[in-house]
Formats: sequence, C-alpha cells, structure tokens
Amino acid sequence: MSMQIPLTLEQLSTYIEAEQSDKIIEGFQELLSLYQLQQARLEALLDTVNEAVCVIDESDKVVVWNHHAELLYGIAADEIIEKPIEGFFSNLMLTKVMKERRTVHEEYHTPCPDTHVLINARPVRLWGQVIGGVCAERDITEVVQLNQKLSQTHQEVQSLKQEIDKIHSQADYFAAIYGHSAAIREAISIARRVASTKVPVLLRGESGTGKELFARAIHDASQCSGPFIAINCGAISPNLFESELFGYQPGAFTGADRKGKVGLLEQANGGTLLLDELGDMPKDMQVKLLRVLQDKSFFRVGGNKAIHIDVRIIAATHRNLEEMIRQGEFREDLYYRLNVVAVSLPSLRERLDDIPELVHKGIQYYGNLHDKKISKVDPALMASLIQYSWPGNIRELFNVLERLVVLADSNFLGMDNLPSNFNQLVCHVVDSETRVMDAGLLEVTISLEKEMIAKVLSEQHYNKAAAAKKLGIPRSTLYYKMQRLGLECQ
Repeated sequence: MSMQIPLTLEQLSTYIEAEQSDKIIEGFQELLSLYQLQQARLEALLDTVNEAVCVIDESDKVVVWNHHAELLYGIAADEIIEKPIEGFFSNLMLTKVMKERRTVHEEYHTPCPDTHVLINARPVRLWGQVIGGVCAERDITEVVQLNQKLSQTHQEVQSLKQEIDKIHSQADYFAAIYGHSAAIREAISIARRVASTKVPVLLRGESGTGKELFARAIHDASQCSGPFIAINCGAISPNLFESELFGYQPGAFTGADRKGKVGLLEQANGGTLLLDELGDMPKDMQVKLLRVLQDKSFFRVGGNKAIHIDVRIIAATHRNLEEMIRQGEFREDLYYRLNVVAVSLPSLRERLDDIPELVHKGIQYYGNLHDKKISKVDPALMASLIQYSWPGNIRELFNVLERLVVLADSNFLGMDNLPSNFNQLVCHVVDSETRVMDAGLLEVTISLEKEMIAKVLSEQHYNKAAAAKKLGIPRSTLYYKMQRLGLECQ
C-alpha cells in the first residue's frame, strides 16, 4: 500500500495561483466578448442614424466620428480620431456645451462656413464627473442656401415679378395659389380642368388651406358673366337661413322688410354660389337646397312664383361628410349631388417644401401693403417656420408673416421678430412629436435635393461628370446621393 506524500506549502500556493489565473483569463475573455458585441452594436447604430455623430473626451480629442459626419464635413474618421477637434473647426458648440455642462436640443448652428445644421448636444458624465461630450447634427445646408438665394435675389427681381404676376393673373386665374409641391399641383390641376364646366364642385380641406381662394379661381376661370357670392353656412342662424338664401316677399313674416328681399341664390344668378362650411347647414335646408339643384328653381319665402336660376354651386367643408351621413346629420342624396367633382386641398404639414416660397411671397405682399422693405430672412427663422406644425395652415402662416413685417425695424427678419410664444410652440412640437423633424424637415431637404439633382442630370443628358461639376460636388458624392435618393442611373 503506497502512501501519498503531503503537498508542501510552496506546491499548494503554486496550484492555487494556477487555478485563479485560469479563472481570471476566462473572465477577461468573457468581458472581451461582451465588449466586442457592444462595440459592433454601437458601430451599426452610428452608421444607421441620419445624423452626423461626434464624441469627444475630456481633453477635446475626437473619439467617435461616424460615416454621416465624414459625408457632411468631408473629413475621414482616421484623419480626425484622437486629434483635438479645435484643429478642424473654428465655431464649436460641442466643447462649449461640455464646459458649461448644459444640453442643447435642435438648435440652429453653423460649425463652419457654408454648413448649417440643427444640433443636439450634451456632456458625457461618469460618476458625477464630465468626461467628454456628444453631439448629433442634422444637415439643413441646402434648405438654408435656398432661403439665402431667395433673399439675395428678392430686391433685384421684385419689380419684374410684379409685372409677371400681373401678366399671369390675366392669363392664369390660378396664379394666386402659390406652391409647387405635388399635392398642391394635383389640386390645381383638377380645379383647372373642372372650371370650364358647370358641374358642382366640393372643396375639402382643413381650415386655412385656401378653399375660398380655390372657389374664386374656379369662378374666374369659368369666365361666366354673373357674380361670385359666398355664404358661410355656419355663420347664419338656422331660423334666418332660408330667408337669406332664398329671399322673401314683402310682408312674408313679422319684422320683414316691406319691400321684400332678394336672396343670395338669386343674387348669384348667372354666376357662382359658394356654400362655405357646408357641414354646418341646417338639416331642413339641405332638403330645400337639393330641390333647387334638381329643379333649377325655387320660391321666395312667402312667394308663389317660381324663380328660375342658372347658378354654379361650389361647396366647401373641413368636416367628414361621410361620417355625418352615417350619423344622420347630413343627407346622402345632397352629398352625391354636390360631390360630382371633389378637390382635396392639402394641409401645410403635407407641403412643407412650399414654405420657403410662401414665406417670401407673404413677406413681399405685406411689405408692399405696409410700405416695408424686407430683403433678408434669418436661416434660423426659416428653420423654425419649417419645424412648426401650422394647425391654422396658410391662414396662420400669413398671419405670422404680417406680424413679422409690421413689427420689423430693419430690412432683416430674425428670430427676435417671432412672437414670444412661437419658439415655445415649436419646441413643444419637436419634443412631443419627433416625427416633425424626421418626416418634416428631412422630407423638405430630401425633396429639394432630389429635384435639383434630377434637373441637373436631365440638363446634362445624364453625364455624371458634367452634372457633378455643375452641382459643385465630387462625382463619388453624386453617385452616393443618386443611390440614396433612388435616382436611376440612365
């Protein structure tokens, strides 16, 4: 029987150290795998977001510089990583944010000449200490440059544009409807085609989208000899509605004018009657209006003689008539009589790329009206106008523009000219609905960029080198933008 010789203290210590060393190595390998997984996820995230992302350490050296930052500033990551950021930029928001230990959100910023961004930035903290800063920047350079170009040429072409507007207004009755977005062009196209007929038209859209402007353009384009008469169905008391629309005979009821009264429908004979806010028309009047549309005649209140008329009916509403029909609030037969041709007017939220044009048209109009010479608009102001959700649509936009022009004390409109609560409303919209920037300003930028590149490509017969030269960008950048915007390589 053999005996085991007991381990010495030195051998036992060596054995324990070996066991612990294996566990430490195994632990480090596990930590390394977790680090590599986290690093892969971070790199994928940085290359997925649409913003230029930069992170600096406590000594202002760049430690993260994603692909979008490379494209925006033309600086490769290996050129700037581990180098002080001050060596590349003269106007830095990120270092200021880090040193002042504050946060900025969607703030207009020009980090270098000819580059305009909306920046989000905040300090990076660890155990209560600031160890760096991080920022994400959204490029709005092309939108701002478009605004600046419009401002620069405004004074030079103002008199010429006035003459052109006069010529257009004589030949094109829809010239007063501004905008070139697909949605507004479609609405104008339908209205223009139906103008020469006498069929009823139903204008649908939110309040402030220009329904009466469309109705007047349709009437003018029809070149009928009669007048344009508008009646707001929601502004007349139900018990007076019939007498206002049809008129009344002398002595028809107590308090009536002894001479009688000609109704709005008779006044519009030979022309156009706009029934604005159609959804507010009393139910009993809907039946009588239907009879007028069918018979082309009516009786005054208290009268027994039929009055024959030839009137073009245009109705306008912001309400859901189909839902009102289901709830028994609107007659289905009247709906089909009026809904021969429907024209849907887009909200301002659906045509954000028209805002720069609408802003300059509005400033020109109110400048002439109030004898003010406004020639420049701050890019930050334009960015704020694009960010806002405009619940009142074009009516609200022009209301704000008139206030800006009236209170302007120079030829320059800046952020200081905005109402005190306007920026709060913009911030509220951005904070509560991030889609405004994701699907709003981004949509404007992409639309303008795509339209400009497609136009230049067509002009250059799809010669990529010539197109890139005219656009002032490298050919590789043009190929990247074409791929990103879905422009086919001819």
